[in-house]
Order: sequence, then structure tokens, then C-alpha cells
Amino acid sequence: MALDPALPVGRRIQYYRERAGKSRVVFAALLGRSPSWLKQIEIGVLLPPRLPVLMRIAQHLGIDDLSALTGDVSMPRSLYSEIEHPALASVRRAVDSAPLGTAGGPAPQLEHIAVQLSEAWRTRMTRGDHRTALAELLPPLVSAASVAASHPGCVDRRRAEIMYASALNLTQMYAAFQGDGNLVWRVAERALATARASGSPAAISQACWFLVEAFRKAGQWESAQTLTEDALRLLDPVRTESPALACAWADMAYHAAITHAVAGEGGDAWRWIDRASAVSEMLPVGHWSAPTSGSRQAAALHSVTVAVELRQSGTALRWARRLPDADVVAVPRRGRHLIEVARAHALRGETDKVAERLTTAVAVAPETARWNEETRSMVRTLIDGGPADHAAGRRLADAIGMAA
Repeated sequence: MALDPALPVGRRIQYYRERAGKSRVVFAALLGRSPSWLKQIEIGVLLPPRLPVLMRIAQHLGIDDLSALTGDVSMPRSLYSEIEHPALASVRRAVDSAPLGTAGGPAPQLEHIAVQLSEAWRTRMTRGDHRTALAELLPPLVSAASVAASHPGCVDRRRAEIMYASALNLTQMYAAFQGDGNLVWRVAERALATARASGSPAAISQACWFLVEAFRKAGQWESAQTLTEDALRLLDPVRTESPALACAWADMAYHAAITHAVAGEGGDAWRWIDRASAVSEMLPVGHWSAPTSGSRQAAALHSVTVAVELRQSGTALRWARRLPDADVVAVPRRGRHLIEVARAHALRGETDKVAERLTTAVAVAPETARWNEETRSMVRTLIDGGPADHAAGRRLADAIGMAA
């Protein structure tokens, strides 16, 4: 039976689920979600699932072409993968060449690695072409840090482990949304293992933050929330000891808020936003965590995302108006914020404002927009629209290297 092309994604999921003879309870369990979440997806209360979850839904329902779920042009599962950065292979080799046992040769100089690491994080914050810039810095940094963390002559193994974990976190930022999902998981899990070996609460919480990102992007919300709660318990006794630890606690609380929002649990999401905001508002003026964007501005940044996930477009735009774009210190995060605001306008069908915000996002941080699944989805919607939207969509598609 041919489905109506205008049938929403949620109703398509419901149709194919019922055709496969799977109850809502059983199918939700296969996805690692609650039956209430699946119901809200199917009836359109929540936004359609993102690509990784759609892929899992298609797999469990035996669907080979995602257009059956999206209603878009044909998108076979085997062909629908994100674009790889040209230097991904060299970064992957650096990660995979870490010593399996005790490293040999001369011990790396930790001060030199610290300078490399600081420069890499500064580059990640300040460059709109951050992936291209990091591609040159990561291979020598990751290699040196991995050797230092396993070298018998290392003068401060704990410091070396903290730096190696941080370098792996940075690698995850580089590798995210590309074709090699296994690399993302390798660096995320290795970073947490290395941080735990160091015993540093700050390093452990940072590694948890990145692993939660991976869990949520993969649709593993229960794992994301469990790890978030574990990290919050770890940080709670020490969060008053320094601004960095307070910021780390707030970062994980914002994670909890977003995970609840994606699950459609609005009350819990906003309660976590309130708790995180109360802590982040006490951070020093100008404080900004390069890895997580933890800052006083974080409340507005994450509130926009929470409101969008809950389909509260008016709330999202009110939060966006409280935060001038220039106040988002990290350039890639500013680009991501602009994309989130565009999503709020998309909920209202304000395609001219969607195009305007995406155009600004591309200008600010082209490599954030290029590897962002929401951007590509909104561009496809513009291309399918009227003449003005189509023209704007074609321009944006060209700008981010997307076939229009």
C-alpha cells in the first residue's frame, strides 16, 4: 500500500510498526525508550527522531529505504552516511597507534604537550573552519599524549592521563557527525577510562560529558541519563571547591535537561535547567569552558535547545533574544546556537527566518553547519518549498557541500 506523501514521520513509524505486528511497548523497548515517548513521536507531540534513531527504527522494522519513514526522496540506509573530512584517516591513525603496553623511547615533555593541547582547544574555540585547523594539530598531539600516559619515565603520570583524556575529547569533537561512528565511540570510551585512571573529578566529568553526547546522538537516552546522574553524584561533594568544578556540575545538569527534553519530559527538563542556571550564574564573569561551553551564557544556550526539543518555539525564541550572538564566545558554538534558533523558526514555518539564520551560521562557522544534521534537514525543506525558499535552499546547499 502506497502511503500519502504528506503523512508525517510519526504516523509512518506507527504504520510500519503495526504492519510488523509490534506493540508500542515492545517496539519502544527495542529502541531503549518508553512507550510514552514512542506515542508522542507517533502522534506528533515530539519532533521526528534524528537520523541515528531513524536508522535504528528502520533496522528493527526491516526497512531498507529511509524514505519509507521520512517521505523524502529515496535514501537507502547503506548510502546515507555523513561526509568525512579529508584528514579523518590521519586522525584515526593517531588514535589507533596508541601504545598497547609500556611506551618506549624518550619520555615526552609534558610542558610541550600542555602547550599543544592549549593551542588545540584555542583553535577549536576561535575558528569557523575548526575541523580543518584541528586536522593538523590532533595527530601529533594525540600521539604524544598517549605515549606520555604510558611511559615509565613520565614525571607526572596523573597529569599526562588528564591531558590524554582531554586530547581524546577534542578528537571526538573533530570526528563527530562524520562517517566513522566507531571512532567516536573509541575515543569517548578511552577518554573516560583514562580520566578515571587519573582520579581527577574534573577530567572524569569532562569525559562523561562527551560520552553522554555520544549516547544521546545514538538514541541511547537511558545510558545517557544514567551516566549523567553518576557524574552529578561524583561532582556534588566537590562542586564548591572551584569555579571549574561548579561549571562541570552545571554542564552535566544541562545534559540532564536536554536528555529529558528529547524524551518529551518537559517538567524534568525545565527543573534541571533551573538547577543548572542557579550554579552557572555564580561563575566568574568571562568564565568559558572550551570543551563544554560552560559559562554564564549556558543557561540561554541550553534553554533554546530544550524548548526546541519540546516544540516550544515561542519559549525558544524568547531565550534566544536574551543572548546576543556575539556573547557566545566559542565560534563553533555560536554557529550551533544560530542553527538551534533556526530550528525554532522552522517549528513556526518561518522559512525566511530559517534561511536567514542558517546563512549567518554558515558565515560564522561553516564547518559546524556542514556537519550538522539539523542544518541539512532544514536545507532540504527549503529546497522543497516555493521559489524564494528553493533559491535560498540551493544557495545554502552549495555553501555546505550538500547535493541539492
